[in-house]
Amino acid sequence: MTSTGDVYEHDPDAPGDEAFEAGTLAHVVAGNRARMLDPRRTPVTVLGVDSLRGEFEVEVGAFEDTGARWRLPLEEVSRFQFPRGSETLDSAEVDELERLAARLGRHIEIPATAEDRQATLANLARERERLRPLLLGRRGLAELDLRRCVRERTGSPAAATTLEKLLEASGLTALELSLSETYVSNPGSGEVVKGHAVVIAEMGLCPYSGSAVRDERLFEGEGARERRRGHILLRMAFLQELAALLGVSTVELYRGMALDGPLEPRRPPSLTAATFSREVATAHFDSPTETALLLRGRVPVSRLLMTFLETPAMNGRYREAEAVLIGDPHNPFL
Repeated sequence: MTSTGDVYEHDPDAPGDEAFEAGTLAHVVAGNRARMLDPRRTPVTVLGVDSLRGEFEVEVGAFEDTGARWRLPLEEVSRFQFPRGSETLDSAEVDELERLAARLGRHIEIPATAEDRQATLANLARERERLRPLLLGRRGLAELDLRRCVRERTGSPAAATTLEKLLEASGLTALELSLSETYVSNPGSGEVVKGHAVVIAEMGLCPYSGSAVRDERLFEGEGARERRRGHILLRMAFLQELAALLGVSTVELYRGMALDGPLEPRRPPSLTAATFSREVATAHFDSPTETALLLRGRVPVSRLLMTFLETPAMNGRYREAEAVLIGDPHNPFL
């Protein structure tokens, strides 16, 4: 196992695609080994199927996420390849999974209305006012060296500690850990990130276009809509007040994209991942794929939801100097 430019691990001895076949629902058999169709061909093992939520679970077998378990919609099995000769389900079992995927994988659209957006911006202004004196009194925040953090791809202990205390005081620590750790490992695992995307649309910040929620219990307990709204407002207000302390109104972000096929038109996602580091984006861009893009843009801090500066999960297995942005309906890439 080696790393690519000291950014990402990869296996230079991985077998070629000719030894594999495209994943289908017939391959969703517990114990089957597979590979993601990402540039690194990340190996996984199928653990089983959740017939209530229409998901299959895999365990990652290599690289930074070794041991992580991801719960993915059944229809996403097409994003994997399986060794030729892998065990397969019989036709009756496949038919049942197809019906399940069709029923639970329906597409929905949630608009972001101007009225909801105005109400959210008013709430955000009040949250900024509440946080302002709390941040002004914290040592180390105004002295944060953004360029050094980006260069070293390491967050700010002062920013992380300050946010941690604010989240704890608001009773949002568990929701924060669930969202940040899931997003860093795989945003499509389970539905915690989807829950935030739906609420972001309901707040008027960015429309949601994607699969319907598979389990309404997603919005109960720690993940209740009101708690998610509070979490989104606190995080956005924190980053905007931190940026004000630093005299920053926009940030320069990069994104590298590598695709095994042609670039296809798509709707902007509710949440977009980017990086402060050109080096990280270039590591994606330099992947040996059919198509690649390298993007750079000046982004207003008003779109920031999470960054590596204050998020411990972004300073563990991965060191990507990452930023997570509220989606922009007019910009499908950044």
